[in-house]
Amino acid sequence: MEIPLVDTIDLEILMHRDVHFGGNFSIMLEYYEKDGAGAMPDFESPRIKKLLMEEEKLGQNLSEVLLPEQAKESVEEAKNMYLTLRDVYEDKKAKELSILISDLILSEEEYPEKEIKALSAHGKAAVKSLVDLLHTDKLYDPLFPGYGRTPIFAAEILSNIKDEKAIPPLFEAMGQENFFTDEAMIMALSSFGNTAREFLIRRMVHQPISRDNEHAAIVLTSMPECSEVANACLNLLKDQDVRNNESFANYLILGCSGLKSDVQKDEFKKIAKGLDGFIKFEMNLIAKAWD
Repeated sequence: MEIPLVDTIDLEILMHRDVHFGGNFSIMLEYYEKDGAGAMPDFESPRIKKLLMEEEKLGQNLSEVLLPEQAKESVEEAKNMYLTLRDVYEDKKAKELSILISDLILSEEEYPEKEIKALSAHGKAAVKSLVDLLHTDKLYDPLFPGYGRTPIFAAEILSNIKDEKAIPPLFEAMGQENFFTDEAMIMALSSFGNTAREFLIRRMVHQPISRDNEHAAIVLTSMPECSEVANACLNLLKDQDVRNNESFANYLILGCSGLKSDVQKDEFKKIAKGLDGFIKFEMNLIAKAWD
């Protein structure tokens, strides 16, 4: 028996087929040709067809032959999550909120407007369940139900409800190395206005410096300019160790664009004079905009 040669993408296609399409290539192909909401950009129809032909040629399920044990375990875990979510509909004692959460995760709509509105209407009663979604690591993974989109929708709903208890979990959900997820968390946090800003400033200035400081600066520089934020950014830039963290420092420089007093602007320019390289260039751009 000749085992077909496959790469990482092929293995991922097999896993997604087994989880989301009942192990059926034909159903998967139909879904991808219609550009379904959970379609992965790297999974092209010709590649799926090639795997289908290889499986027919081999006369055996490719997943059984090619997937390592760890991958098979992930597939089973994801399939079990589907079962758990669907079991809610059979449970006569299930609460409406539980049903709506399943509706949100299992939605095949590109934008599940109906589900988002229904959960938003529950107000603070829905916050704990939505925060639980943010804390569920598997829901960020496209292999699992929801195709990795659920935290994005949960963030929007929390933004609609405006319960301040959601601010820390929304912040903690940043850093998933997914642009769309981070963008959703930034938008949700920004919607809380001054309450979120105060929380984020505390995180930005907290010692010792970690990724949290940078995440806070990212959100703050996405919000309208504020002198309190600008002052905090300037004070941090006075620290050589902070300036050595170039990624963090770049956001602080951007935050300093909101400085108001000439004294603070002169302090900023003085720091820039003692530097070189890209950070100096960025600081000079801000100073030039003032002039």
